[in-house]
Amino acid sequence: MTQTWLLLDFDNCQMATEHLAVPALINRFNELYRSQIPSELTFEDFKTHFHGQSRESLCENLSKHYNIKVDYPTLYENREGRLMQLLQSTGVEMADQLVETLEALQKVGFRFAFVSNNPIQRGLAAMRYATNGQGDRLARFFGTAFFEAGDVQKPKPDVYLRAIEQLGIIPEQCAAVEDSPTGVKAAVGAGIRTFGFLGFADKPEEMAMKLKENGADTCFNNWQELPDLLLSQVEKTKVS
Repeated sequence: MTQTWLLLDFDNCQMATEHLAVPALINRFNELYRSQIPSELTFEDFKTHFHGQSRESLCENLSKHYNIKVDYPTLYENREGRLMQLLQSTGVEMADQLVETLEALQKVGFRFAFVSNNPIQRGLAAMRYATNGQGDRLARFFGTAFFEAGDVQKPKPDVYLRAIEQLGIIPEQCAAVEDSPTGVKAAVGAGIRTFGFLGFADKPEEMAMKLKENGADTCFNNWQELPDLLLSQVEKTKVS
């Protein structure tokens, strides 16, 4: 059986939102908790220890890491409103050749779902302010197939399990694309073959190792590489 659905993480898979959203969150964290921690949280620290995490699960892990109580409602107060203003003022870069690749895959029968830890509204806002002007084209690929993790965040597989259930498919009929170990764990935990995207990674070779260690089949740097990888997966599935 071949896969017909491609389930896509959003942040730093489709669009470069993390270099905007993460620093804003780090600044907020340091403002609130700098008197309780030995040194301020840096972007490098965040990428090392918390890449791909957000909301309640991030607050839990920050609390454990610093041995303090990080309050979710306080840290995330008006976060989406502040991010919307930031996205609008700066614009957001879209991954190179993303739209063209999805169009090519659509022509051979693939369908697409948006699967993210972060709110759907943030993804749609990022598309609206895409610097290449292709946000509307990107949004149309997903139709109504938008899934956000909500209270049960990646690396738990719940958002992927919910997606395949609501799409009426089984894991063998789909593939996932993720850019973080957290996301890869979630997709693999749902039984989905997963590819790692490195196009926005600061250290691609290092990240590729981490993604493969967490179960990614292989990694790619440009979306144009994905169709051949998917074709290879189809052949493996047929053989098995």
